[in-house]
Amino acid sequence: MSFVHLHVHSAYSGLGGVAGASSLEALAAAAVERGMTTFALTDTNGVWGAMDFRRVAAAYGLTPVYGVSLETARERAVLLPRDAQGWASLCRAVTAFHNDKDFVLSSRLSVDRDGLIVLTPDTWVADVLARDAGTTDLYLELIPGRGREAAREFARRHGLPVVATNAVHFAHPQDHARHRLLAAVIRNATLTTVPGDALAPVSTWLKPAAEMARLFPDCPEALENTARVAEDCRGGPPDGRVILPTAGDEADALSQLRALVEGGARRRYGVEVLSPVVRERIEHELAIIATKRYAGYFLVVWDIVAHAPTHCGRGSVANSIVSYCLGLTHVDPLQQGLVFERFLNPGRKDPPDADLDFPWDERDAALEYVFRKYGPARAAMVANHVTFQRKAALREVAKVYGRPAAEITAVTKRLPWTDDGPLPELLRTHPNFRALALGGVWSELAGVAESLVGLPRYLSLHPGGVVIVPDALSNYVPVQTAAKELDTADGAVPVPAIQFEKDGTEDAGLVKIDLLGNRSLAVIRDAIAAAKEHEGVAIDYTAHDPEADPATKTVFRTGNTMGVFYTESPASRLLCQKSKADTFDLLVLNTSIIRPASNRYINTYLARLHGAPYEPPHPVLRDVLAETFGVMVYQEDVVNVCVALAGMDVAEADGVRKALTKKRPMKELRAYEAQFREGAAARGVAPPVIEDVWQMILSFSGYSFCKGHSASYIQVALQSGYLRAHHPAEFIAGVLSNQGGYYAPFAYVAEARRMGLTILPPDVNASAAAYTGRARALRIGLMALKGLSAAGLAAVITERERAGPYRSFDDLRCRTGLAPADLRVLVQAGACDRVADGMTRPQLMWLVDAEGRRAAPDQGVLGLGLTSPAALPPLAEYDGDRQLRDEYAVLGYLASCHPMALFAATLRAVRPVPAPELPRHAGKVVTCAGMLTTGKPVHTIHDEPMEFVTFDDGAGLIETVLFPEVYRRAAPLLFGPGPYLLRGKVEESYGAVTLTVTALERLDRYAKRRGLPWQET
Repeated sequence: MSFVHLHVHSAYSGLGGVAGASSLEALAAAAVERGMTTFALTDTNGVWGAMDFRRVAAAYGLTPVYGVSLETARERAVLLPRDAQGWASLCRAVTAFHNDKDFVLSSRLSVDRDGLIVLTPDTWVADVLARDAGTTDLYLELIPGRGREAAREFARRHGLPVVATNAVHFAHPQDHARHRLLAAVIRNATLTTVPGDALAPVSTWLKPAAEMARLFPDCPEALENTARVAEDCRGGPPDGRVILPTAGDEADALSQLRALVEGGARRRYGVEVLSPVVRERIEHELAIIATKRYAGYFLVVWDIVAHAPTHCGRGSVANSIVSYCLGLTHVDPLQQGLVFERFLNPGRKDPPDADLDFPWDERDAALEYVFRKYGPARAAMVANHVTFQRKAALREVAKVYGRPAAEITAVTKRLPWTDDGPLPELLRTHPNFRALALGGVWSELAGVAESLVGLPRYLSLHPGGVVIVPDALSNYVPVQTAAKELDTADGAVPVPAIQFEKDGTEDAGLVKIDLLGNRSLAVIRDAIAAAKEHEGVAIDYTAHDPEADPATKTVFRTGNTMGVFYTESPASRLLCQKSKADTFDLLVLNTSIIRPASNRYINTYLARLHGAPYEPPHPVLRDVLAETFGVMVYQEDVVNVCVALAGMDVAEADGVRKALTKKRPMKELRAYEAQFREGAAARGVAPPVIEDVWQMILSFSGYSFCKGHSASYIQVALQSGYLRAHHPAEFIAGVLSNQGGYYAPFAYVAEARRMGLTILPPDVNASAAAYTGRARALRIGLMALKGLSAAGLAAVITERERAGPYRSFDDLRCRTGLAPADLRVLVQAGACDRVADGMTRPQLMWLVDAEGRRAAPDQGVLGLGLTSPAALPPLAEYDGDRQLRDEYAVLGYLASCHPMALFAATLRAVRPVPAPELPRHAGKVVTCAGMLTTGKPVHTIHDEPMEFVTFDDGAGLIETVLFPEVYRRAAPLLFGPGPYLLRGKVEESYGAVTLTVTALERLDRYAKRRGLPWQET
């Protein structure tokens, strides 16, 4: 007797509102263990897991059967596709379920079920389908339990075949507990309040065939039919054949593309007659594009960017001179030695993708254009399947078990992002939790949460992935409306989204175009606009080349790159200082070599850069790694080294690259390693050399960059560096206004002060909503005021633009109708000082508090019967210290000075060494103090946690290292901005200075312990 499970839910069913409990891997392993060769994946109301199911089934030697369980409030049916036509019918049905508010399952299947086998336990659905569309491929589903006999009797009376299922919801009986847990999470309920109808029976596990036979002794045909149905169902997602955005005349598209490229080439190179080198490269690329039939694809991408002049094409698309001439990218691939085949080559099976960055506040306009031109039927965004990570899993489990919200926050906020390993062990051993007295219950919760990690949690959108097809997307994949809407001039526009995530999209052959938001492009746009408005300086972003500008070079060579895109992290700034890099090539190299696993190669690179003699790992690699000092830096280096050293062909070598970046390689990394080692050994390479080179290859694990990606981003970085050097006020204003960059606002304001800019306070008459920079002065925008409502901010700006500056505090209040809470924030920030008419801030606060007792708003500020300012209570102005603390509470920094000034009395007693003086103390142990700016937890080669932390003392930045022993003691303290007191040894390396911390303490605790002056903020 053969039996196949045709109705199986995985954890992906949770995305459809019904709790599954098991991963695809768990279900596949259980199936193999029980002697099965196939089963059907039929998640609730979606096929989100279909592409992963294809991969998992292949890994476990199973034959996948694809399907869906569509469930409405009144009707249920399992749909299984016989063929490609059936898969298209399934996708259209799921699409209709999610988008048609009048969707009726039986009605839908009555008019569109070509190629589908339908199983339903619902006699009503069976009756409608049989009457309206016939009984072909229609089965009554028999599920153990109540209702089975009635369904079987209905089938007997109407001559319908039957199939037996177990409506599986988990792999093993014991998984029911996780099923119940996930049901509680889905409903935001506790375990004790989950309704019974939300749970599947304990018996709905992936039972062996013998167990299913025991349940159906009277109906063997129901078991036998399952195998026949499974054999008939060969439909599924697209098999990877590239589905291009257009299906027009390819010759016409190629002719149009050639004309655009040649015109663009003349503009890019400033000549009427193209050089032989340029002409040869263009012809080479167009020949491959023609062979792959990608001309229409390039035209689609060109059309999108033609509507957005400020953009950056990045990734491997930057390797194309066609892209450069079309204006998709701004880096010349000839000048940078970028090879087109990294983007597109005749042997490439998967579709290439164009990554396009737009200013973050213009990205939605680019998406709107795509959806308007192609319509939601042809264009949609790619989904993101968000899975449970440790923090979210622990938080949700704690909520389900009824732990208090404050307790949950106290624990989960201390979970480090970078630590792996079991959650119970992490809570027990990590330094972050030493200060918490966690009881045994948290160990239990952590163990439960561990079982959720990696399971689907909810759906979101890919940051920018868009797919466009020539006909209808719902022929290939279901489409549903995302929660996100686009804010446009015509109102909110809904966003269609396919059910596949990015890897599944690519595996299905759908061509993904990434339209991404980038805050630094908005910074550049705004700073350029401000420079033109204030100084009459016109800068063309697409043509401006600041690489040779001396002031820009100084920015990078000194590492003064805070705010400069792609180069402002502490690691990047230190590497700029150590390398003294100020050329395009070195900056590209610097930003590409900073990877989590490449630290030891960074030191090798620096030594060689500064003149240390070296030999390549093997003579055959001398030319391959010539431009990177014998160190592998770019993804292309992995491919080239595998070809040169191990004799792998280019496709296999590219498979190694994909395996390292987890982008669906042809085979697992272990298999590639064996092939590499065998190939290198066969060529006579010594085992130690093979080991060293393979370890260098492994440093690309997780993420790394192709050269074109970094080259494109360094072009943006150079624009940022130029603006910082020549238009600093406009530049920093752009960084702060666009909330872009690596650091919190207080760090950029402190940096602006160090750059010699004057910081002007917020002002109801002088401040815009955004920060503004002009003539080496930075005016704080009203957007910076914490607690000022969006409506209040808009009212201040709108009314000022309508009727001119505010003449008094009373004028401000009457014209804007601001709520008392908004007025308090403005007063506290000092934004009303210039309209106060001699009144003190305490008096203004008194008037705000009196507002609620006024008879009517038009009586004026003194409507309580007070007819002159002299009648106000004689409240003296706050002292300077109080004003600073009020401003700090509202802004998170100070307009007039650095926040460390609040602790001047304590610091005079401590006498810390200022940041600019640290180089004079190299090799010595010193005491420093500062505000925490940013931190990066990492692990040593022995897997011990440590952290790199940046502090700001007002005079400069202090880059520190907390090695494991110190980190274990200090980690529980590193929450909040500080200030902190540090003691450690000053280390110098190639001109860059860091502090190796030996002791760290919060400054307030130190002051109180030593009896030093201290004022609470």
